[in-house]
Formats: sequence, structure tokens, C-alpha cells
Amino acid sequence: MERINAYLTDFATEHGLEHEKDAAGNVLIRRAGNGRTIVLQGHQDIVPNSVREFDFVSCPLETVVEDGWIHADGTTLGADDGGGLALMLCALVDPRLDGISIECLFTTDEEVGLIGASKMAFGWLKGRTMINIDSEDVDEITIGSAGSTDIDARFVPETGQSDERMYELTVSGLLGGHSAGMIGSGRANAILLVSEYLRSLPNVRIASIEAGKASNVIPTSCTARFSCDLIPEKDFGSKAESMCERFKDTDPGIEFRLEPCDPCETSWTAEFTGSVLDSILSCPNGSLEEDRYGVKTSSNIGIIDGDAEHLAIVIKPRSSDWDALTGLIERIERCFSSAGAEASHSETFPPWKEPEDSDLVRTASDVYRKVFGREPRIVSVHGGLESSTIKEKHPGMQAISIGPTILGAHTPDERMDLSTLTEMKEYLFELVLALCGRERRSCRDAPEPFRYSRRRTTCCS
Repeated sequence: MERINAYLTDFATEHGLEHEKDAAGNVLIRRAGNGRTIVLQGHQDIVPNSVREFDFVSCPLETVVEDGWIHADGTTLGADDGGGLALMLCALVDPRLDGISIECLFTTDEEVGLIGASKMAFGWLKGRTMINIDSEDVDEITIGSAGSTDIDARFVPETGQSDERMYELTVSGLLGGHSAGMIGSGRANAILLVSEYLRSLPNVRIASIEAGKASNVIPTSCTARFSCDLIPEKDFGSKAESMCERFKDTDPGIEFRLEPCDPCETSWTAEFTGSVLDSILSCPNGSLEEDRYGVKTSSNIGIIDGDAEHLAIVIKPRSSDWDALTGLIERIERCFSSAGAEASHSETFPPWKEPEDSDLVRTASDVYRKVFGREPRIVSVHGGLESSTIKEKHPGMQAISIGPTILGAHTPDERMDLSTLTEMKEYLFELVLALCGRERRSCRDAPEPFRYSRRRTTCCS
């Protein structure tokens, strides 16, 4: 995060822009102007996900442009929210916005729970009209998002001496994806598949289990070491085949692998193992309730990390209804505390919904029709957007969210449509001008706002 912080502050200094940074690493850059102040907002962090060994800190991404889409080779691209940040930097220096008062807020740690936004000071922003640039469909104007938190269930394992005969089970090849966008797709959760298989064995005793990197990502693989009172190879094939058949439409690439492994000195007792597996399998997971916008309430078991000394499970509940969210949090915490865990949750950020007849939504829709020649889709998303937290700290603020088209965010298949990045810049500028009472200006003679090469970049050594 230090490098992107340095880049942003250097950018501001180079262009003579007023800027500040708070203790959480949030960066605020101001472009001086007159009249109404427009806030543009995006986040600095990404979800580093890869199908191969890759150093996200030291190496540049290996990017490829194919048929107008940009993606990275085997890793997340970071278009969420790199695309938004690029548009914000353009807005800070483009001459078409001369005389417009703009505040660009670059927050930190959005992907792990809107932490940067939650730590920013009350009233830091002067503007009360905010455009969040963290949406992933050029055809949509987002006017609301779900509230959420992270529930952390921690166990002190009950252990005994391990058996000499031990096995390693790995489930992999799942498609996963962002839990906000894909939780209603029915995709399999690797933690649940492993738990379901292990619970079918007599007196199973887990020595270690690991899966997931982020609570908001459906885990794509899970590995567990265990022993039990029979030879599991006998019916392993039929059980694996049955699970694959259940998810053949959503996760056609599921792979089950079972093989003997070196014994561990200690493992969980059969009673403790059974209690943990029961709590996982009884925990709400997936889409739980829907409304006219799509998934309304959901839960994702995103992380598990356990061995003979510790066990931690992290679950992310979401809902666009505050009462449903608080009720779900209580239900999940009871599920794990009844199994002996210490269950607690982090700060809960609230749902957010902008009225469809607000001045901001009406203006955004009018400008969209003028720029694109079609109607926008007005949506409320199941993911968490920082608009909710920032609005709480700035009473009277209106907010919407927009962005270029991005597919597969948080996965190695992430890609962005470059033409929509250009289109979104045009729309964003026209919207800012309209909100400030300026006449629309034609940009047809302006130079291309984004340039790219079809040459492949390489990772540093």
C-alpha cells in the first residue's frame, strides 16, 4: 500500500494539487474550482489471487490485450479498482474540467472490510455529491449496496495422539468468485465439500485443514489431513462422483484427490472434529433471500485455517436490510459458539440506498441517455460499497456508483473492456459538468483518453 500511496502523493505534487493523507493511508487530492464540489471515490487495494506463484509486491502484472479486453496472465488484473483510480486521476488534470471543484478520495483496505473508509475522519470531505467509481458494468448506475461484516469463529482444539495411517484430501478446480456477485449462482464452496465428505466417515479426526484467502471470495480449493476408522479409498470414488454430479453445471472442473500422507503427532479428537464439521455444515451459506434487485441476504464461509493448536473460521454475511443482517449475524455466531468457539464480528457497515427520484439519480440518468443514447439500468448491488460508510460520516451526502465493465473480479480470469473505460470517462466528465451547471461539451475531437499496446509486458526478475 505504501507504493500506491507514494504514487498518488507524487502525482498530486507534480500537478500542483492540494493533498492530504490520514493515519489509515487514505489519500485525498483536491482540484480547486468554484461552485458545487464533486467527490470522486475509489479504493487503492486489490485482491491478489493467482493460479501460479507470483510476487504481487515486487513484480508488475503480465498484462495481455485481446479483442479489446485487458487481462493478466494467471493473476487478478486489479481493474477492481484500478479502472476507477485511473478515471479519478484523469479528472484531476483534464482541461475539460477546469474550474470545477473536485475532491478525489483514494481509500485503503476496501477489500478486507471497508477499513480505510471506516477510519476516515468525520467531515473530512467538503463535497456532498459523491460518485463512487467501483462498479463493474458500464450499463448500470448503482444506487445502493448491502451491509456486511466479518464473523471470526475461533476454537481451541481438543487433541489426542494421531494415528499412523493418515490421508490428505484436496478439493480443487472450483470457479469461486466474489461472494457478492456470484453467491447466487449456486457455485460450490470448497470448505463445505471437504466438510461434507469428512463428516461421512466414522470417527474422523482432523490434523489440519486450510482453505480461502479472503472472506468475500468463495473458496476454490481446500486441503485437509485426517485419519478415520476405515480405509476411505473404498468408497471415495462414488462419493466424489456424487458431489461432482451435483455441481456439474456450476463447477464442471471440480477435482477430488485422496492420498496417504505422513502422519502428524497430534490431531483433533473425533468428538471435537464432529462438532466442528457439524457447525460448518449447519452454518447458513449461499443466497438466503432475494428481492427485485437480486440477492438480498447471503452468507459466505470464506476462510478456514486449523491444526492441532488452533482453528479459525471466517464468514461474511451480507444483506441490504439492516434487520436481516443483524439477525443473520446472531444466527451464525450462535451456530459456532454452541460448538465451543469464541465467535465475534468486526465493525458492521450498514446497507445504503439512494432514492431513485433524488436529484443525483435523475441527473445521472439524464446524462447517461444523452451520452449513450439508451436507458441505464438502475440497480442496487449485493456487494459492499464504501458509499454507505462515507455517507454516514458526511450527513446530507448523495451518492451513486458507476464504472467500466469488468468480468471475473477477484479471480485470475478478471478482465476489463477497454472501450467501456473510455466510454466511462466521457460519461463521468459530462456528469460532473451537468451537476455543476455547465453545458455539455463535445469530446469527439479530443485525443484518445487511454492508450494501450497489444504487446505483452513481462514480470521483473
